[in-house]
Amino acid sequence: MTDLTQEQKDRILEEFQKNPNIIDITKIVFNDDTLDGRSKEGRSVTKFLASNGLKAQTTKHVKVESVELNDEQKSIIEERHGDGWSSLQIAKELFGNSTKKLSKEQRTVHEYTSSIEEEPTTNESFHYAAPHAISRIIKKINDSTGYGLEEGKMSRNQLTCCERLRINLNNSRFIAIVNNYNNPRDRELFEQEFIRLTWDKPDLTADEINLYMNVGKEIINLELITSHLQKLNDMFESADDQDEMTVRLAEIIKAKSAEYHQCESRIENLTKKLQGDRGERMKNKQKETASFLSIVQLFQEEEERKNMVHIAEMQKQIIKEEAKKIEGMAAWKARVLGIGINDVL
Repeated sequence: MTDLTQEQKDRILEEFQKNPNIIDITKIVFNDDTLDGRSKEGRSVTKFLASNGLKAQTTKHVKVESVELNDEQKSIIEERHGDGWSSLQIAKELFGNSTKKLSKEQRTVHEYTSSIEEEPTTNESFHYAAPHAISRIIKKINDSTGYGLEEGKMSRNQLTCCERLRINLNNSRFIAIVNNYNNPRDRELFEQEFIRLTWDKPDLTADEINLYMNVGKEIINLELITSHLQKLNDMFESADDQDEMTVRLAEIIKAKSAEYHQCESRIENLTKKLQGDRGERMKNKQKETASFLSIVQLFQEEEERKNMVHIAEMQKQIIKEEAKKIEGMAAWKARVLGIGINDVL
């Protein structure tokens, strides 16, 4: 420790009255900003204050509050965990690259990924988290369609499509439909089919969006019926020697096949209606655009005609002026009349 002078002792007591923080007092008394309470000077100050019945304040480590994950963060964690990301990598994406190993954020992510593995998601606990970040929307589009969209390299129309898709994925009916599916594969398929069918159509009406949701539901039904038919066919092949069972299975397979074709027909009819309604609307829009362009073209043609007439009038005026100049030239008149200068002289 350092021996204190009387002047330093007086200064310590003076500064303590203003601010009892040991670090601040040490820095001021010894005029050195690098000192803290653990230095020999700081320990001398602490000892002197204690000898005078005074207790200096120390800087305590602020305890990090617990991290609460929202639905969107949980959805991102589930996606990245499924892709094989570590809890630290996920934490850095969610909370920034400054996140350290074994930090509260990293441990929170690790605990959530562990709970996913231990407790399989059920319909009661699942809640669809609609994406808001442009990066997540682009990823969903690429996963659903095979496109290679890149953030920062998209046209204005593509950005408009992404924004419209964000609104559609936050639609209350869309979220309700996704949450109703127990099977994660059905949820994913419904979402991907909806994105595939609508992402590049930012002009869809509310009714058309609902119809596209119905198409997605019918696609899920079609896949479910296909699975049932596969199982029934397997059972039918295994029941060759059981006539009664064979007949019964044949009837069920026939009914399922009819259900399959009905589902196909509903999808086809919905698709035709959507394509027809939107096609007619786009056709009318093109007509309106064409009419406007025709007006612009006619206006441009009228302007061109006026310019040509104006140029012709200017040319006539120039010719008249030149003719007058020529008529006023004596040498030109003599040459035209065949009279030379010598003849005149």
